[in-house]
Amino acid sequence: MRFEDQDTYTLVRQFEQALSEGRQPYYDVEDLELILEYYLETGSFAQMRSALALAQEIHPLAFVFKVKEVQLDIATKDYTKAQAKLNHLEGLNMRSAELLIARATILIHQGNNEAGLKILDKAFNDAEDPVDVLQLIIDAHLSQGDYPRSIEALLKWCEMEEDALEESALYQLAMCLDFTNEYDRALDIFTSLTTREPYNPLLWYQIGAFYLRKNKEDKALQAFEWATLADENYHPAYFEQGRIHERNERLYDALNAYRQSISEEVPSGYIHFRIGLLELELDAPKEALRQFNTAIALEDDIDDIYLERAGVYMELEQYAEALSDFRRVWLDEAYGEEDVLDYVECLIELDDLDEAIRILYDGIDKFPAALQLRLVLSGYLIAIDELAAAETVLSETLRREPKTLALFAEYFPELPKIPAVGAILASIQREDHD
Repeated sequence: MRFEDQDTYTLVRQFEQALSEGRQPYYDVEDLELILEYYLETGSFAQMRSALALAQEIHPLAFVFKVKEVQLDIATKDYTKAQAKLNHLEGLNMRSAELLIARATILIHQGNNEAGLKILDKAFNDAEDPVDVLQLIIDAHLSQGDYPRSIEALLKWCEMEEDALEESALYQLAMCLDFTNEYDRALDIFTSLTTREPYNPLLWYQIGAFYLRKNKEDKALQAFEWATLADENYHPAYFEQGRIHERNERLYDALNAYRQSISEEVPSGYIHFRIGLLELELDAPKEALRQFNTAIALEDDIDDIYLERAGVYMELEQYAEALSDFRRVWLDEAYGEEDVLDYVECLIELDDLDEAIRILYDGIDKFPAALQLRLVLSGYLIAIDELAAAETVLSETLRREPKTLALFAEYFPELPKIPAVGAILASIQREDHD
């Protein structure tokens, strides 16, 4: 049942208002069943229990409300009560597809899938709305990881739908075909469904996704373009177009596709992050910064976004803002060797040499094989006249890399000309030869 139906929603609201005003209005069985279904499907179990008590008071002999009692117990996972009520109703020779479904649900919960599925098959044949039963059969197969049977049941669901294909069925079908690696079969199925619904963007999107699985980007791109032709507001297909263009270094095409993938209904920080990275590659740091700021406002836990924004701040010479982002990254310890050098550069620009040296020591602890960090550290230690400490760092580095002294001279060509530094380098060289 689809509760976006305004009539059902209005009925429920009127019912709740009457109760809140202390009135006990009369409702027929059909209206009360709609209200109870609404509460069951929306997980409003406390409201359902109250409404069920009222329904049974008004219509004490209505069989449907006895069924709803069982369904409520199952929904709240009180299987013992549900089973006792089922046994009682079956003992009274009361039968219905709903009770069969309830019995099957309990059996499946208890791990007896085969018995539960047999009952569901019988319920499927007896049910007024067999699609509801079929959905339970699919859920049972999925819970056991039986994807081949799930696929067959999902295909049956698609065949039974007289109106538009159900999106949830298509998503589950794509998932199962993906898990079974049946990419060619998936392409055949979804392509055949487009003859039934040529303007269904989800079908074209899934065709594109399975072409990507087969590394056929050109055909995937064409399918994603068909999806956006079918529905110009189908944002996921634009995003996939952007990814393909970006991988193939068609940066302006990628940028355009990503921009079209932005959705006000389902905002995504990651899309703005991708746009920001492209703006950086296209030498537009201010626009990149704007996109990164938007991304962080939407999702502040995107990998690497603070590092990327720190880099933009550095390029724009906004060092205090860059420092704030570097500090956040360091708290999360989500950085690499090159990031240490960027952080150090930021601190140097802010005249905080002591902190830069501390960050270099931390970086060496995290990346002990990082030769560049050791060389830079030794240079800064010399700059603050910590010659003994610099000599220790260089000596340790020389044991790891024989070309240390030559590399040091390349990094800091002026420092060896200083007598004290030259003496240190000569001393280290003699020790190495000894």
